[in-house]
Amino acid sequence: MTNFSARGIIKEMENTLNASRMKKRNRAEILRLIRQTGCSRAELAKRTGLTRAAVSLIVDECLRLGMLEEGDKNPSAVGRRSVGLRTRGGYGHRIGLNISREAYTLGLVDFGGKIIRSFRKEISADLAPTEALGEICEIIRAMKEGAEGVFLGIGVTMPGPLSRESGALLKVPNLSAWNDFPVRKYFEDAFSCPVCLDNNSNAAAQAEPFYNPDVRGVSFMELIVDSGLGSGVMLYADGRVVGFDCEFGHTSLRSDGEKCSCGNFGCAELYASMKALLRYAQSLGCPYRSWEGIADGYLAGDALCKEAVGRETLYLGRLLVNAVNSFALDAVVFAGEIVYRFEEIFAARLQKIVEEGSIKKKKIKIVTSKIGNVEILASANLVGESDGQED
Repeated sequence: MTNFSARGIIKEMENTLNASRMKKRNRAEILRLIRQTGCSRAELAKRTGLTRAAVSLIVDECLRLGMLEEGDKNPSAVGRRSVGLRTRGGYGHRIGLNISREAYTLGLVDFGGKIIRSFRKEISADLAPTEALGEICEIIRAMKEGAEGVFLGIGVTMPGPLSRESGALLKVPNLSAWNDFPVRKYFEDAFSCPVCLDNNSNAAAQAEPFYNPDVRGVSFMELIVDSGLGSGVMLYADGRVVGFDCEFGHTSLRSDGEKCSCGNFGCAELYASMKALLRYAQSLGCPYRSWEGIADGYLAGDALCKEAVGRETLYLGRLLVNAVNSFALDAVVFAGEIVYRFEEIFAARLQKIVEEGSIKKKKIKIVTSKIGNVEILASANLVGESDGQED
C-alpha cells in the first residue's frame, strides 16, 4: 500500500502550478515578440533565453491551436532558411473599448491586431454608468455576431485613477458619476469572459512597441496630451519590460499654481494640456478655438499663436525633464490632439530643452505614437497582455 503525505501532495501541486504559470509566461512572451516583429524559432530562442527545444514546443502548440502561422522563409548568414512566424488573425477576436469624458469608442479586433468593426458615440460625463454600459453591451453583442474564432475577452480603458485589483474607477476628476463603479464586474457578468481594465495612457504605453520600432527595447513614457494629460511609463532592463503606473499629469509644475480637481496645486494638466493651451490663447485674444487653428496660425507667423505655443512648450519641457531624470528614459512618445503638426512645432524645441535639462546628458527620442486607432487597439491589446489566450 502506498503512503501519501499531505506535505508531499501540496508540494507536487505547487510544482505543477509553478510550471503551468511559467509555461503561460513563456508563451505570452513568445507571442509578444512575434506580434512585434515576426520571428523565427532561432530568433525567439536568442531573444528569450529559452532553449530551441522549449521554443519549438511552445510554437508547435500555438500552431496546432491556430494562434500562429508560418510565413516566408528567410536565408540565414550560413545559407540555411529559417521560417518566420506570425500571429493568425482568424484564431480569435476581442473587444477594445475606451470610455472618456466626451465619448466612448469600441471595436472588434482580431488576434493579429486588425480592427474588423468599430463604433463611436459622444456622451456626457454626467451620464449614469449603467445607462452608457447597457447601450455598449448591445453594440458589443452585435459586433460579435458571426465573428471568426474564439472570443478572447474585453479590454476597457478609461481615465485614471482606477483600481486594477477591484476593476473599478476611483475618484476620477470630471467623471464623478463613475466613481467606485465596478466596470470590470459589469462586463464579466454580461459576457462571462476575461475583462481587463486599465488607464488609457498606461494601455497605450503597453501597446506602443507593437506598432512603433522607435520604442522597442528602450525605456519610454507615453504622454497623451488632449483635454487632459495622461502618462504611462515602460521601463526596459535586462531584456524585460516593466510597466510603471504614474500620473505625471498630476505632478506639480507650479507651487503657487491653481488648485486642480484632484486636490493638488499647480498640476501639469492645468498648464500643459490642450485645454489649458486653448484657454490661455483665448485670454490673449487669439481668434482660434481649436489646436488645429492655433497650430496653423503659429506656422503662418501669428504672434498670439506663437506666444501660446511658447508657453505650452515651456511647460511640456519642464514636465519631460522631470520624467527623464526620474526614470532615466530613452524616449518620449506623444499621442492625442497634440500630434497635429507636432514635428514642425514641438519636436526639435522639446528635444533641446530635455537634453539640456537631462542630468545624464544623453540623447532622448521625442516621437509621436504609431498606433493607428489608439483608443481601440490599446484597449484590445490589454486582453493579450494579460495572457487571455486559451490553453
